[in-house]
Amino acid sequence: MKKFLDGFSKVVEVICVIVMCLMVLVVFFATIGRYSKLYALPWSDEFARYGMITIVYLGLMLASRQGGHFVVEIVPMIFPKAIVKAISVLVALLVDAFAVFLVKYGWAVSSKMLNQGKTSPMLELPLGAMYLLIPIGIVLMAIFYTIHTFEGLRDPKPSDVSTEKKEEA
Repeated sequence: MKKFLDGFSKVVEVICVIVMCLMVLVVFFATIGRYSKLYALPWSDEFARYGMITIVYLGLMLASRQGGHFVVEIVPMIFPKAIVKAISVLVALLVDAFAVFLVKYGWAVSSKMLNQGKTSPMLELPLGAMYLLIPIGIVLMAIFYTIHTFEGLRDPKPSDVSTEKKEEA
């Protein structure tokens, strides 16, 4: 299971990097064209906007996989491990509850847009597909954050193991 999750994370990371590179190139060439008055890329702003949205919602999953979100560093320093574990579970449950809320309304908005057939002005992408990034990204974030939380409850951190071994010696 861990290999699958790590592989999936790598695929999403590659997608984010590709989208970011394309976004930088498009904005760079659009800026050069605009200021040199040689050519115009009227769709570049829209492409950059949708690229950034893609990176943000897929990046949520990557950050939650590594435990990069919803962390207050001082909590483990001042509370005992049992309280920290309880707080971690509570935070995971709150994140999941918020994810259910966002997925419900994100799905409602995106399905409404898809049914209406609305498209973006310049690229003519279906807006419902862009709005689908919200529930997809949030579901992935919630799943990976919950997995990360429960992995943290099962496995002690490497620093905890080394301090326990020093204490035993």
